[in-house]
Amino acid sequence: MTMTRRNFLKKTIKSTAVSSLALSSLLLPKRTRSKKNTWVAVSAFDKAGILGRAFTKLCQEITRISEGELNIKLFHANELVGAFESFDVVQSGTCQMGFGSPYYWAGKSPAISFLSGIPFGFNQQEMSAWFYHGDGMKLANEVYNNLNLKFFPAGNTGNQMGGWFNKAIREVTDFKGLKFRMPGLGGEVLKSYGTNVVLLPGPDVVPAITSGTIDGTEWIGPAADLGKGLHKVCDYYYYPGWHEPGTCLEAFINLEAWEKLSKSLQRLVQTCCVRSNTFIASEFFARNCFAVKKLKDQFNVSFVRYNDSVLKLLKKRSDEVVSEIAAKDKLSKKIFDNILSFRELAIFWSHYSEADYLNARILGD
Repeated sequence: MTMTRRNFLKKTIKSTAVSSLALSSLLLPKRTRSKKNTWVAVSAFDKAGILGRAFTKLCQEITRISEGELNIKLFHANELVGAFESFDVVQSGTCQMGFGSPYYWAGKSPAISFLSGIPFGFNQQEMSAWFYHGDGMKLANEVYNNLNLKFFPAGNTGNQMGGWFNKAIREVTDFKGLKFRMPGLGGEVLKSYGTNVVLLPGPDVVPAITSGTIDGTEWIGPAADLGKGLHKVCDYYYYPGWHEPGTCLEAFINLEAWEKLSKSLQRLVQTCCVRSNTFIASEFFARNCFAVKKLKDQFNVSFVRYNDSVLKLLKKRSDEVVSEIAAKDKLSKKIFDNILSFRELAIFWSHYSEADYLNARILGD
């Protein structure tokens, strides 16, 4: 009798479990796995340093969170292609994703450099506001979609330093004749003063100064500049970074590859790029806090502020040069005018918030 009851209970439980499983399979949707995608990503930046680590982390996070549905293998500058070849191989579809800054690809579109930033333009906070809550993303993709690409902000340097020199800059005429590395619209401003502006990828900068190929360079800021060893080859470290107050770093994706992704994978990539944009900016800020002290106290670097006369003339010339460049192309002017409009609002608000607060904070120090 006991064995009969036990067998009956086992059969009942087993039958109930099978029925429940069958019912749940009808009521609950099956998880449909997307086709696995394997992407090759290329970067304009070295493996070492903040950007190398950060973009490696971004690719690894997308791969991990997608559970391998989007597997991204990153090759840094010169590992697969040269730093400035990254754009071409993604545009053509040979690779699917790339990292750089828009002004690296100035020859691809007259409008593209405006997306990195303009001299005396947005700082990091303002640029993120413009991209995410202004017209920035829409305008950026108007440029990039025409080049068979999808654009995402994926980092920001924050305010940069004004550059490394081996001669003092007391007047704007001191820029004349210099062989100087400065990309983007800031470089165009220096050209107007007779500077021989050179665009070099990161690994070539220090060797070029050492050999005398160039006289100096801007790079990023204290942390990145210290890591590159620029304090060993240049005498003067100028500030502020009038030319790049908050430079956009980007992820760009081949448009066909992007459109083949499921909507959920597209949202994942977008979310990870937003995180990367914030993470890189905050890491630069944190590391710069320590690096600036080390450069000054340990290596006795000469920090020199551009005098007010030079800054005023640079601001006036920047407005003229950038306006002239924008006027030559319809899309460039559309983006430039939009930036100026947003910048005007930002300046008005910053006067009551950031600017006065920062001044107040140091009262009595």
